[in-house]
Amino acid sequence: MDKPVILIVDDVPDNIDILKNILQDEYRLRVATNGKKALSIINDPNKAPHLVLLDVMMPDMNGYEVLAKMKENKDSSEIPVIFVTAEGEITSEERGFELGAVDYITKPITPTLVKMRVANHINLLKARKKIESLATQFSRYLSPSVSKSLSEGNHFANIGSQRKTLTVFFSDIVSFTTRTEQMEPKDLTKCLNSYLDTMAKIALKHQGTVDKYIGDAVMVFFGDPESKGETKDACSCIAMALEMQEAIKNLAHEWGTLQGSPFSVRMGIATGECTVGNFGSESKMDYTIIGNTVNLASRME
Repeated sequence: MDKPVILIVDDVPDNIDILKNILQDEYRLRVATNGKKALSIINDPNKAPHLVLLDVMMPDMNGYEVLAKMKENKDSSEIPVIFVTAEGEITSEERGFELGAVDYITKPITPTLVKMRVANHINLLKARKKIESLATQFSRYLSPSVSKSLSEGNHFANIGSQRKTLTVFFSDIVSFTTRTEQMEPKDLTKCLNSYLDTMAKIALKHQGTVDKYIGDAVMVFFGDPESKGETKDACSCIAMALEMQEAIKNLAHEWGTLQGSPFSVRMGIATGECTVGNFGSESKMDYTIIGNTVNLASRME
């Protein structure tokens, strides 16, 4: 994060000047003298602050009303707000925390206290952003359905498995090795990633769990961690495969010129009992499925 942006909202110029003098060396500062102006800054993607220092008692729109409006907007709802107020009643503080404020600073302002509390919440914001960034990166190594199940606490990274009736899908590109052995690595990477990205988007659209890519091969299963029922899961898989075949026609022009042979993809689908769960060691595991149904789908493909 670059130098953080702090928005100071207060209708008294002297209060704004005091806060500016305390914070201007460490932060970029923006100022609003009323709630309406504050919201216009907060809702502007090019001006939105990392943290808001918000006065409670202001004409027309008080601080509580500003915070309530912020919480209605998805883009501003996560911006931390510290109330700066002369009010010291416990009921006022309770109301602010109920609305979603992260802290209170009471007037008259103590510079050291302001610096410490602002720094604490900026550091918490940085930590949260880092965790969110890491979570986003790690989620790319998991099927979105598994990632969602983990984040919601419905699935845990423990060794274990269970038996379920699943529908399993396999596909691969015919003569892929022959097609690509003369290609430049960057061209191969571009073409293969384009193909896999197209297949994955279709699989996710139909709520399939993308298990793995093995070169050009794609393995998807339906029925775990979420299921619509065995019949509907199987129908979703078939609908996915049909849509994939249509998408492959659009890719055929690009791939059909490789090695001169027509571009085609084999697919196999089977429904039956599988063992599904986490397989591996305590330090490295895969969430996958095994069993005769998996082998049957692979052989049919």
